[in-house]
Amino acid sequence: MRCNPSLWLLGLIPIAMLSWIAVQVEHEGIENDLARRTEDALHRTGLDWAVARFNGRDGVVTGKAIEDRGPQRALALVRNVWGVRTANNRSGLVERVDKFVWSAKAETNGRLTLSGDVPSEQARKSLIDTARAEFPKAAVADNMRLARGAIDRDDWLRGATFSLKNLAQLKTGVAELSALDLSMTGDAPTSDAYRRVRTALAKQRPAGVNLAREKITLPVASPFTWSAKKAGDNVSISGFAPSDEDRGITASRAKAKFAKASISDHTDIAGGAPEGWGKAVSVVLDQLALLKSGEAAFRDKELTFAGEAADEQAASAVRRTLKLDVPQNFKIIDRIRYPRPDLPAPGAGYVMGIVNDGSAVEVIGMVPSEATRVALVDTVKARFPGRAVTDKTQVVPGAPEGWQQCIVAGLASLPRLTRGKSMLTNRKLEVTGETDDYAAAQSVPNDVKGAAGQSCEATTNIKFTGQMKTDLTWNATRDASGLVTLEGEAPDDPTRTRLVEMARQIYAGSSISDRMKIVGASAEPWMSATRIGLEQLARLRRGDVSLAAKELTIKGAADSEQVAKDIRGVLSTDLPPGFKGTDAITVMTADEKAADSCQSLMRQTTAKGMINFERAKSDLTADSTQTLKDLVEIANECPAFSIQIEGHTDAEGTDERNQKLSDRRAQAVADFLARNGVDAKRLTTVGYGATRPLADNDTEAGRAKNRRIEFTVKAN
Repeated sequence: MRCNPSLWLLGLIPIAMLSWIAVQVEHEGIENDLARRTEDALHRTGLDWAVARFNGRDGVVTGKAIEDRGPQRALALVRNVWGVRTANNRSGLVERVDKFVWSAKAETNGRLTLSGDVPSEQARKSLIDTARAEFPKAAVADNMRLARGAIDRDDWLRGATFSLKNLAQLKTGVAELSALDLSMTGDAPTSDAYRRVRTALAKQRPAGVNLAREKITLPVASPFTWSAKKAGDNVSISGFAPSDEDRGITASRAKAKFAKASISDHTDIAGGAPEGWGKAVSVVLDQLALLKSGEAAFRDKELTFAGEAADEQAASAVRRTLKLDVPQNFKIIDRIRYPRPDLPAPGAGYVMGIVNDGSAVEVIGMVPSEATRVALVDTVKARFPGRAVTDKTQVVPGAPEGWQQCIVAGLASLPRLTRGKSMLTNRKLEVTGETDDYAAAQSVPNDVKGAAGQSCEATTNIKFTGQMKTDLTWNATRDASGLVTLEGEAPDDPTRTRLVEMARQIYAGSSISDRMKIVGASAEPWMSATRIGLEQLARLRRGDVSLAAKELTIKGAADSEQVAKDIRGVLSTDLPPGFKGTDAITVMTADEKAADSCQSLMRQTTAKGMINFERAKSDLTADSTQTLKDLVEIANECPAFSIQIEGHTDAEGTDERNQKLSDRRAQAVADFLARNGVDAKRLTTVGYGATRPLADNDTEAGRAKNRRIEFTVKAN
């Protein structure tokens, strides 16, 4: 058999192609293996900045090192990796700086910007983690760059971390670290934050960090107020001082001038003091000490000085000193009194009254003693804050028995009138006036008679000067806990009372919160429309009904399509003529119903038990443990659902403080649940501060109801 060379050549071609493909496949596998093992080796030795790239078994090292020996160390390590044939160095060094300059800037728009030089990637990551922890709601912008130079990295990182933690206590500000010299400027949200930051900068800096500059400003008080009140052996000081030093000087002067008095100092510090404040306050304290009783009050550049001098000569001396020694940029309102000879009661009877003309108030007629005069005028001022109150009374003995209860009964209703007067003649009280508030016009007569009781014969003549409304806005909400809240406008007080009673019957066993206000309108057909709204809302798991003019809208979640259909039928046929019904009703899925049941159980358990915290803190008290353990058990019985934990506070304190406190309290409950077996991934928290009260914050019982934790359970 003869050999054909052409056929041999044709056979070699596919063999060559297969060999080439095999080499390429193996080539890529070798490169990937070397890259992976090299990356692991670089990471283990802290050379994460270096990157090795391979062509076959030949490598190239790239990246920028912070240390001078970094490139050579990385190259040597790569060359020592098993399987590497050769390795070339194309890495370099980050820029060298003579001085590390770094800054953090917190802005009013919620943005935090980190800029400047950092000595290592680990330092950068640490600062970003700290920034996110200290500024949880801020958008953090990282404009930092790696640099090398002569700096103690540990000292520098401690200084930068310290800067961020103190910057987080300010509303806005800038912290700058130049080498280890720290500068900080910014606006403090409260006087306590101002003191904390300044104390930390002065006394608590990390070792090696120097304070180059500090300019922290106090929150501005507008108006800037300060007052001192002398009553008997007690002196009370309140309002603001420009600094703790000024506050201390003022307190020391008060102690020196009122050596035998009990002094209570309720002042705080704030910005915004007018020029000459310290001089004016010193003069005022000196002159107040010369009076039998009195009060001095600053409101920005206005000084009101009132009180009782021993006689006319003493009153004149105080007036003269105030005029000469108080800085001229202050306006002085003089209300200094002195005893006048008692006058006999006129034959017409004992007359005393209070007149409100809409802009100012006058106290007129007779009072039985000087102490009574002072107390009555102070009471009127408290009822009419910000109004000018003029005392035109005379001290005359012989006031009728029970006059105090009668005069207070008339005074209590006067602020609710646009203008009016309360006159007591012997034992007959007459209150007259006008108002554009329909609710006040309706309730003042009964309020006056009820407050006067049997002490005097009370008559009233109150004129309503407003206009009756025709298009009312009203709303009722039923939440998952069963609480029904009635809000908006009601036609009159009897209709409001009937509606609340109707709600109690429809939602038997539920809490009814009445937040309606009286505006003055026809009761029907408004009452019929709201009754239908309440009845249909009761058929939903949760939701709300609103009435705007003549359109009734129901929103919420129904158990079934049939329930939703029935409600729509009522809206289309049963409303009063001229009224229109609309809805946004959804039908709950099986998961939503299960989540709703879980939520109801958690809220019922919370209502029956207790979740309490230390006063003004987020530390759970021991008596909360059993309720929280019960909640853990309930949460784990519905593991498929997410749980939002809501924190609520009362209205005591500032909005910002209450917001932060509610955040921390919600998180404390979440932490307890997570520690005791609830999957932390299911839990979210939110704080509402004092923005969602259940009750009146003016009473202790109401504030106690408003301090609470609530749970919202949702299907994922």
